Order: sequence, then C-alpha cells, then structure tokens
Amino acid sequence: MAVTVAGLPFQFIQLSAAAGSTGFFFKSTADAYQFASNTLTKVSDADYPATTVPGVAYLDGTYYVMTPDAKIYNSALEDPMTWSALDVIVCQGEPDGGIAICRHMNYVVGFGVYTTEFFYDAGNPTGSPLLPIQNAFCRVGCAAAGSLAQTENTTIFMGVTQQKGRSIYFLQGTTPTPCSTPYVDRVLNGDDLAHVYSYCVRSNGHVFYVLTLKTSGVTLVFDLTTQKWHEWSTSTPQATKSVTSLTQSLGVATATVTAHGYADGDPVVLAGAAQSGYNGLVNVTYLTPNTFSFPVAASTVSPATGTITAQGYTVTYFKNIFYTAAGNLDVMQGEDDGNVYIFSDTTYQDNGNPVDLRVRTGKFDGGTQDKKHFRVVQFVGDKVQATGLLRYTDDDYQTWSGFRPLNLALDRARMSRLGAGRRRAFEFRHTANTPLRGEGLDITLDKGVA
Repeated sequence: MAVTVAGLPFQFIQLSAAAGSTGFFFKSTADAYQFASNTLTKVSDADYPATTVPGVAYLDGTYYVMTPDAKIYNSALEDPMTWSALDVIVCQGEPDGGIAICRHMNYVVGFGVYTTEFFYDAGNPTGSPLLPIQNAFCRVGCAAAGSLAQTENTTIFMGVTQQKGRSIYFLQGTTPTPCSTPYVDRVLNGDDLAHVYSYCVRSNGHVFYVLTLKTSGVTLVFDLTTQKWHEWSTSTPQATKSVTSLTQSLGVATATVTAHGYADGDPVVLAGAAQSGYNGLVNVTYLTPNTFSFPVAASTVSPATGTITAQGYTVTYFKNIFYTAAGNLDVMQGEDDGNVYIFSDTTYQDNGNPVDLRVRTGKFDGGTQDKKHFRVVQFVGDKVQATGLLRYTDDDYQTWSGFRPLNLALDRARMSRLGAGRRRAFEFRHTANTPLRGEGLDITLDKGVA
C-alpha cells in the first residue's frame, strides 16, 4: 500500500531522508515527517520552511534543510519536530539561489545554481551551529537536484558552470572533479532537465551511478569501479502481430508479418505455432518491411500451422526510479507500476523480458589509412551456451552490415570473410538469458593497397 502525503502517492514524489537517533526523518519540498516508534508524524512547527529544495542533512544530532533562496535552517538538537526562524545560515558566496542540500563526509553542503558551499559544525550556542569553510567555496553548481546521489563517502551530481555547461562531477574532499566524457556531456546539455532522477547501486564488486533523463529517454550509468560509462534500458513488450506465413528451408525460417517494424538483430518472440521448433525468443534477420528470418532446426516441419504471432520490444530508459538495500537484497521501485523489484546479479532478464546488450567499439584502422582485408574477428570473453551477433560499419556509424551469428560456446568464437575497409567499427549484441563477460575483439588483417 502506498503512503499518501498531500494527496499524492509517495512513489511519485521526490523524497529526501536521513536517519537520526530519534527515528527516521523524510521530506518532500513541501512537507516533512518523522517515523519513530512505529508512528508517522508530520512536522507542524510554524517555523519549518514552507518550501525547501530537495535533500536533508543530519550532522551531530541536528537536521538541516535549505530553501530556494539558499537559507539553511536547522532543527532543535535530536528533535526534527522543533524548528526556529532564528536558527538559519545563508549560502552567501554568491546570490544564485539554492538547488539541493546534502551531508558529505563531515560537512553540510549547499548546492546553488552556479556555486557550491561547505559548512562545518562550529557548535555555536545560538543561531545556526554551522559556519562556512571559506576556502572551500567553488564555482560549480548543481544543474538538477535529482542528479544528486551518494554512496559511502562519494557524492556525485550533474554540475554546471557559467562557462562550460553541464558535466557529471564527484566530490573529492571539497573539490568537484569531472568524470563525464564529451559524449555524455552532449547528452546532458541537450536535455531540458524536467524529469531527472538518480541513485547509486553496489553490485558484484562494482558501484554504479544511475542517472535517468526522462525527456531524452536515456539512462546513463557511470561505473565508479572501472571509470567507464554505460547505458541501461528497459524492454517493454509490444502488441502482438499476426504471422500470415511461416516456412523453413535448410534451417532458416522465413516469417511474413505485414509492416512488422523489426530491425536487423531485434529480439522477437514467436508463439502459437503447432510445431514447437518455431516458438520462442529469436533474434531476427531483416529481409523486407513484411518479412524476416531466423534459424531453426532443419528438421522442423514446413510450413508451420496454428494461430501464430510475433511480438517485439520497445526499448526505452531504465524504468526504476528509487533504490535501497534491504538486508542482503538490492531493491528498486518501478516507475510505471510502483512495484518493488529485486536487482539480481544472477538473473539475465528484465522481469521476464530480454536484456538487449549492445556494445559498440571505437573506429579501428590498424595504424594506416590503407585498405585492409578483415580476415578474422574473434570474440574474447566467457564461453557460454549462447549466440551473439556481430556487425560492422565502414562509414563512421552511418550504415551497417547485417548481423551475423557468433557461437559463444566455441573455444574460438570467431567469424571470417569480413570484406575490406579502411577504418571499421564493430557492434556486438547479446540477448540470451545467460551470463556473459566480454573483454574485446581480436582482429586479424590482411593488408592491401589503397
């Protein structure tokens, strides 16, 4: 059951929380509550700010919130129900307004539009206990409060400056350090920041910063362990389409589906064929707008009979909006349904739908612009009972060859006779419900003459 505050269910409100010795304190930008002794109590003190920015900081027994005009208010000691209008300190390094507040290490951090300020607990007997760290003031602000996430001693956020636009930063002590690439920055600067949310996940020895830009329809993920960027997505089943003809010849099935809309390599579920060999999840080969093919056993009876359907998937941003660890479980809340899901490192499907792994390489020229014959390309990685797909581009990702299957169970998962090119990039794709770790591609060339 969803708890409701101000008429809205919690899963649709951006909440901030902090745990203290008296209980659990959490807030939206309008209201605040304490959960203690199995009782939920709303903060009703008239001196609690009517509007706050996202975030709450708990330091040395005191709770801190910030208003849009960059004023930081504090509660009474170990009492988040009691506030005073006189207990306030202002971020005044530059009058740019408040965006978010958090605790980082042993500091309270106030993020402004173009600045960030740090405060320490000075133990002042009256007014705010805080004083600013004068030499820690920096001219990097927070572009979106929803981008702020923390894990252990790391605070990471989408920063913005007046000169260079948006980038992802993490705090090293009191110094914002950029960690995004120019490609990531281009995505950040192209979004309207209307719907931004983030969190950190620890799994299998890796720590991930997960940032979703809903307007752009993308989820960017930074692996703090490997210092590499990735993109996460959600596959949603489309409406089923009628298969009007399904035959096979020499182990290749050909399906006719009017205006199927599937691209080369897309995962598609075939169902309803009386001959079970046609049914299941396959990666299709695009033939025409109305036909596609996929491999089957050469002994499969042809033509197929029954009421046969095909179902593809729509891929969009990663639709989980909140994360927490509970016991030994990593759990997330779904955006569309409010359900709680387990983030598992031993399951290779997304709530029963395929995880469509796609990896693109950089452009490879072997150190010369001469034309090369790509004799063999070998996948270097785990040996698993699955089939991967590989294709290539010779014109800077503008057009691609068709996908070709790659048997990942072989000692040497490779393909040959790949034609010639001057500078080539590859794309690897994997949708099977199997674990997979890839290290790279081993390329064997036969050099030619331009």
